[in-house]
Amino acid sequence: MDKYDNLGEVFKKLRTNRHISLKQIATDEVSASQLSRFESGKSDISLSKFLIALDNLNIEVDEFIDTVNDYHRTEQIRFMSALVPLEYERNVEGFRKMMLEEEAKFSKNPDVYRYHLNVILLQGFICKCDESIPFPKEYIDEIADYLFTTEEWNYYEIILIGNLYLFIDIPLLHKMGQEIIKRQEFYREIGSQKSVVLITLLNIFETCVYRDALDVAEYYKEKTIKLITDETDLYKRTIHLFLSGMLDYKEEKKETGIEEMKRAIQIFEWVGSENLANNYKKDFEKFVK
Repeated sequence: MDKYDNLGEVFKKLRTNRHISLKQIATDEVSASQLSRFESGKSDISLSKFLIALDNLNIEVDEFIDTVNDYHRTEQIRFMSALVPLEYERNVEGFRKMMLEEEAKFSKNPDVYRYHLNVILLQGFICKCDESIPFPKEYIDEIADYLFTTEEWNYYEIILIGNLYLFIDIPLLHKMGQEIIKRQEFYREIGSQKSVVLITLLNIFETCVYRDALDVAEYYKEKTIKLITDETDLYKRTIHLFLSGMLDYKEEKKETGIEEMKRAIQIFEWVGSENLANNYKKDFEKFVK
C-alpha cells in the first residue's frame, strides 16, 4: 500500500482523537456520508472538499501530512523492533520468514523501495548468523547507490551501514563513515541517533582493525573517542579501549595493546557483562599470538 492510500484512515484517527463527530465537520460542500466513505477507504473526495474538512477539524495541511508520514513509519518501526530478538537468538528461520514478507510487499508495491532495502538488511542478518551463507555483491552496490543518492541519512540509513559493514570493502566503508562524521552536528542534536551513529562508527573502527586497515583504523580511533562525551557511557568507552588495544598490538606496541585489551575484558567482567567479556576474550585469543 502506498503511504498516501490511507489518508481517510489517518483523517479518522485525528478526528476521533479530538472527539469530533462527522456531523460536526460536515457542511453543505462535504456531507457526513461522504466523509464516512472517505474514512473507510470506500471512496475518495475532491481536494477542495478535503481542505474544507481539514479546516473544520482545525488541522493545517502540513500537520496532516506529518501525521500521515508518522503513521506510515509505524510499520517500519515494528519491522525494526522485530530484528532485535531474532538477532539475539540467531534465528535464521525467523529472518527468512521476515524476508519473504518484505519481498511480497515489494512485489505488490514496487514503488516502495524501503521494502527491498529491508530484504537486503535481513540478508545481512542471515549471513551474520550463518557465516557459510555468502552476502550477494549486488546488494552492496544497491546500498551504495541508495545511500549516495539520498540527501539525508537518518536513523534507517545508519542502521543499514551499522548492520552491513561486515560485507562492505574498506574503501567504500570508509567513505560511508566519513559521510556520517560530516553529518555528526545534526546527529548530536538527536539523542537516539547520536547513540546509533557512535555504535556504527565503532563497528567501522572494529572491522578496520580486524582487517588490518590500520591507517583507516587510526582515523576512527581518533574520531570516535571525541564523540564519547558522556563519562558515564562505560559500554562505548570500554569497546573503544579494547579496539585501541588491538590496534596498538597490531602496530607492534604489543605490551601496551595486550594490557589495554585485558583491562577492557576485565571491566566487562566487573560490571557483569559476561557475554561481552566472552566475545572479546574470543577476539583476543584469535588475534594475540
